[in-house]
Amino acid sequence: MIDLGGGEKLERWGNTITIRPELNAYFKPVLSKQEWYKQADFQFIEEKKTFGAWKNLTNKPAHWAIQFEELALNVCLKDTKHTGIFPEQRINWDKIKSFITPDKNFLNLFAYTGVSSLVARAQGADVIHVDSSKSALTRANENQVTNGLSGCKLVFEDAMLFMHREIKRKHQYDIIQMDPPAWGIGTQGKKWQLENHIDELIQNASQLLREGGILITSTYSPKLTAPTLHEIAEFVFPLKTIQTGILCTKSTTGKTLEHGNLLLVS
Repeated sequence: MIDLGGGEKLERWGNTITIRPELNAYFKPVLSKQEWYKQADFQFIEEKKTFGAWKNLTNKPAHWAIQFEELALNVCLKDTKHTGIFPEQRINWDKIKSFITPDKNFLNLFAYTGVSSLVARAQGADVIHVDSSKSALTRANENQVTNGLSGCKLVFEDAMLFMHREIKRKHQYDIIQMDPPAWGIGTQGKKWQLENHIDELIQNASQLLREGGILITSTYSPKLTAPTLHEIAEFVFPLKTIQTGILCTKSTTGKTLEHGNLLLVS
């Protein structure tokens, strides 16, 4: 992140720079908008909620790859403001990499394009990657192929339904990551509001988590606070260590952007 403010953020992805909307960037940027446009290659023009179109300012391709440690991550600009990569999740990628080994298994729920899945699979772990978006699973598979990886099981399913089935099958995991949206629509057209489901999600995760395992949960809903997550997790996991915090990134101009909350159960 280079700079942010005025409801937008200026970011560099490899050698390509984008401007896109950011509700939490309600303050004044450090650099002028003229300086932003001198650097930018693409700008997202919002039309309806997160949907819109990318304006190509320098005639660059709208699909490219960047390097993250030993992994190549595909960046793809489509009709949403998202790029397929969430840099604030870096703290979780590092945690997964430090914990996972080839003898462990990893369940990635609401897994999207699957950088966490790549991190775990590159370490040799068994990975199950669950998302209710077919386009997200397609991009997750593209990330696998780009990195010469295989064996990551991609599951097109509502995460909550998948958890219920796994509980019945008595399956358990060494590490579970959940990155649920604040709102959305599942595979069966059901509307999703995270604050109505967070208790059940964490309770289900407790039944799927192997003894000695860890749970990572990110939330982007303004209606859920870190203290609320801590309280729920303490009740569900009375014998485990509970840590909560705020997911943040800092721009090179010194601005800090808060994205959401993070829960770690270990």
